[in-house]
Amino acid sequence: VLLILPTPTFFFHLPTMTSFANAPGRHLQDLILDTHAVATKEQKLACLKMLRTVVKNLSDPKKSNDPKFRQLKLSNPKVEANLTPCPSALEYMKAIGFDIVHDENDGEEYLRMKEEMKIVLSDMEAALCELNNAVDMVSLSPPSSSSSSSSSPFGQEKQTSEGNYSTTMLRSQSSTLSSASGASASSSSSITGKIMSEKQ
Repeated sequence: VLLILPTPTFFFHLPTMTSFANAPGRHLQDLILDTHAVATKEQKLACLKMLRTVVKNLSDPKKSNDPKFRQLKLSNPKVEANLTPCPSALEYMKAIGFDIVHDENDGEEYLRMKEEMKIVLSDMEAALCELNNAVDMVSLSPPSSSSSSSSSPFGQEKQTSEGNYSTTMLRSQSSTLSSASGASASSSSSITGKIMSEKQ
């Protein structure tokens, strides 16, 4: 049985997001393909879910104008833990409108949207859809540890020189069923022979 995984470029092609000049989908693709750092599957998922929460808030008409939802403190332990393993996530945040700023009031660094920046809700809705696809893709990928991967129902993923996922082999259940059928037939044959022997 073959499981065909679409290439990441399919998920991250956003023709409707015309106001995003910095191609956030490209940074999201980098995050999943791990071209800038080696992050575990769990770290990628945690990072993507945080990005999804941020974008979900920004796609809400009321929250998108609330300064509380337009910034992230970089020293926040949760933010730091989620962003550090995935440098592409920081580039993604910049691509959707965030800047790294130093706040003179508390001396902290923030990822913050400028007050004058108007959020296009349709862009954020498209970005949210893109992040949902990214979370699904990483969730379906094999575990990060090699020992876990060997017991995964998925075969090993291969990556082409273009950075796209190629066809992934799903371990065939038919071979398992065939083996079980063979064992059952052998057992049945043994029982039948025993019965015939007893009759004689």
